[in-house]
Amino acid sequence: MVKTHSIRRMRFSLAWMLAAVFFTAGLAGASAKKPYPTVNMLHHGWQLSFVWHKPHRIYVAVGHGVSRSLREYWFMRYTVTNNTHRDIFFIPGFVLTTDTGKVLHPVAGLSPRVLTKIRTVTGDQFIISPGLIAGKLLQGDDNAKDGVAVFTHVPVKARRFKIFVSGLSGDTALQKNPLTHKDVVLHKTLQLNFWIPGESMRIVPQPQFAGKKWVMR
Repeated sequence: MVKTHSIRRMRFSLAWMLAAVFFTAGLAGASAKKPYPTVNMLHHGWQLSFVWHKPHRIYVAVGHGVSRSLREYWFMRYTVTNNTHRDIFFIPGFVLTTDTGKVLHPVAGLSPRVLTKIRTVTGDQFIISPGLIAGKLLQGDDNAKDGVAVFTHVPVKARRFKIFVSGLSGDTALQKNPLTHKDVVLHKTLQLNFWIPGESMRIVPQPQFAGKKWVMR
């Protein structure tokens, strides 16, 4: 009889343990499926056509004489077209972030030497200097603009990076800043993801496209 009671107690304890495991798993699953907070859209507006090319690395000589050296640049060229049925004032914005925690903004004052090298490498002589591309973008394919975003000081150890492109859409949203509790206006932004294969002897690593999506930031 004692042995029978012991077996029953063991089965009872085991049943409770299993119930607790399934209950905990259920909570974890519910938490994992919980949707992220949504933003309140303020305005649904226009959107420009944006065709981009994979980022490319080049080296350009800077300085003169004994101070002459090669500087590394990464550039991404693009074509933006206005098919919105109205003229748009286009102001592009670019930000590059890496898996090493680096946040980079494009080179503002691009030297003629760098722009010439980019035009030579791409074979596109119509690329506009980043400082001149902002302005009214007229409608139609004939008025499309070819631009370039150029970055420098990209960490050598970076293996993944993202490029955020703003200025392509008139969509905005409202989000509350969790720190200041003040409302912040977010803009629809294109996020492009890339990864870079490891360095190999005599092989120049080429970035590989890893997907894109629209985000509000």
